[in-house]
Amino acid sequence: MQLFLLLLCVTFQLGWGQISPHSEVVRRLEGIPLALVTFLGEYRSRNDTDAGESWQDKLCEHDLEQFGAALERSESWALEMYDSWGKIPSGLLQGNFFTPGSFVQCRRFGIQNSAGVFQGQHCTVQLGITAGSPMIPLWLGICVPDSCEAPFVRDLTNQFAAQSGLAPIGFANQANFCYRGEPKEQFSGTAISAMVIFGLLAAVVIACTVVDVFGVLFLRPVPAQFREYSLYSNLLAVMKTVPRSLEKSDTIDCVNGIRSVMMLQIVAHHVHDTLRAIPVTNQVVRQEYFQSVMGILGFRASALSVDIFLVLSATLLSYGVMKELSTTSKLNVCKLWIHRIVRILPAYALLIYFVVAFGEHFGEGPLYRYMIQPAVNACSDNWWSAILFVQNYVNPERMCLPYTYYLSIDMQLYLVSPLIIYFLWRYGSRSLTGVALLVLLSMTCVFATFLHNDYRLNPPMNPEREFQRARATYYATHARMSVWFCGIAFGYFLFRTREAQVKWPVWILTAGSITATALTAVINFAVHEIYKPRQAAPVGDAFYEALHRVGWVVCIMWLIFMCVNGYGSLLNDLFSWTFWQPLAKLSYCMYLLHFVVIMVTFGGVLRQPFYFSEINLQYVTLGVVGLSVVVSLLWTLFIERPFIALERNVRMWIEEKSKQ
Repeated sequence: MQLFLLLLCVTFQLGWGQISPHSEVVRRLEGIPLALVTFLGEYRSRNDTDAGESWQDKLCEHDLEQFGAALERSESWALEMYDSWGKIPSGLLQGNFFTPGSFVQCRRFGIQNSAGVFQGQHCTVQLGITAGSPMIPLWLGICVPDSCEAPFVRDLTNQFAAQSGLAPIGFANQANFCYRGEPKEQFSGTAISAMVIFGLLAAVVIACTVVDVFGVLFLRPVPAQFREYSLYSNLLAVMKTVPRSLEKSDTIDCVNGIRSVMMLQIVAHHVHDTLRAIPVTNQVVRQEYFQSVMGILGFRASALSVDIFLVLSATLLSYGVMKELSTTSKLNVCKLWIHRIVRILPAYALLIYFVVAFGEHFGEGPLYRYMIQPAVNACSDNWWSAILFVQNYVNPERMCLPYTYYLSIDMQLYLVSPLIIYFLWRYGSRSLTGVALLVLLSMTCVFATFLHNDYRLNPPMNPEREFQRARATYYATHARMSVWFCGIAFGYFLFRTREAQVKWPVWILTAGSITATALTAVINFAVHEIYKPRQAAPVGDAFYEALHRVGWVVCIMWLIFMCVNGYGSLLNDLFSWTFWQPLAKLSYCMYLLHFVVIMVTFGGVLRQPFYFSEINLQYVTLGVVGLSVVVSLLWTLFIERPFIALERNVRMWIEEKSKQ
């Protein structure tokens, strides 16, 4: 311990008193942490006590003064407290502006002396510094007494910045960046009620599992109602694979593989998105990657996977409704809607409930509240618009779990599509003209919106304009429905050709495959050209945004057509592989949960800047995929499948009662 203190004292003497006088910039950079701690320690003695100050602020000033005096005397507790501060990092001019210090060391600190008792509170403050380049927003971790309220810490830091020739930036909500050393706050009423509800659900599932396993072990009959809620039976159902159909049938085997691969791409996209936002030690390298071919395609092109989900959902809906209409000549729309809502809503609503109740309690770190709290607040205020599937139009600036805007689009289009599908079934190909007009209307709307508002994709506009663009052309159902109605028409085509293999001449199949491959290449080339550094081209951006989604799903529809009709060869073998079937069954819950997994296990709990590299990017992506699969399996077994079984049992009970 004595050697440690001696080394610290020598370091402080070298760092504080021996800075080269030849570089004022170096002197200011190296001296920022010491100058700030000196300012805080002397604040009380330099300023007259304001009668308007609260007693909490006066106590904070007193504790800061004791800290400063003890540090000047080189007392061990003060040295330890200052040791947990962030220092000016290497690579500042390369984008390494986040220096949080030791988050754990600060919060574990506590001192009791003649001045009283206080513990360490870790706060991240923001200062604007100029070091021979444009202003750098330095995020500096400091350790202050827990008697200091977050707004007061921000005010003191801003005063220091103004007096030191720095830019007083500060955080609008400093409370999201200050963490005391006390244990977790008491659970709220929402959290307690969530514990009760989730506990009851778990108890029912576990009880049914015990009955089911008992029946299996002792060869006793088990009622079907118990098996439908049992972890054991549902796990077998999720993991069950069905051999690939050797002849054309209603089972579109390749959809499982396509859905699974698209889900993995969505996970990769959101990992990329997170790594663009978190602090890194080598921001220049990160920027170079996201401007490279692999970075642009890995991030931008993977975002198109959501459109594939839309077209798959529309295709299967169209095919299924056509089949029912052909069998019974009538369609129970209410039954169709209820089944869809029960399929989607419980897992989604309970996830929102889970995030609101426990989001603040699942991690900690300098950035945890900064990343998690906006989601918790948005879900607390706008949960109703999420579960009504209208949040892409109602308060879209504060969407609950923004990535779930897709569910609102999907549900809205699902509710209106049965009427369109009925016209297709009733009037045949003559109704395709109406579907084509809806597709063109959506594409034209996007194109006109871009031109009228002078929107552009790259270089980015200011945040307000970026949100306005997303609200009008990305979140809006009318702007994204083009791919959905392409799927409706494709489902109609698959149904009409379901009874036999479509036998087209080889030259048509070859030309179609070459065209689809070329179109895929053109879209990827366009993605690269749009998002690489360039001068703004509003007309080109408008054409790209209006056309590329439809072009992409047309390629996927051609792939499905080839696989269904036996022309897919190796691609059909790949996407129809039975390995994909369990993952496809988990894809919905995986979509719901994967971003929460990213925030809770990676982005939010980050305590030091991340070193960005392509191998680390893949490492994080694979880790998120693995964790998401595990969490999604649990969510499926405990929530999704039990609620689907409940809906089925209630429906059967109502049908039996109606027959009596």
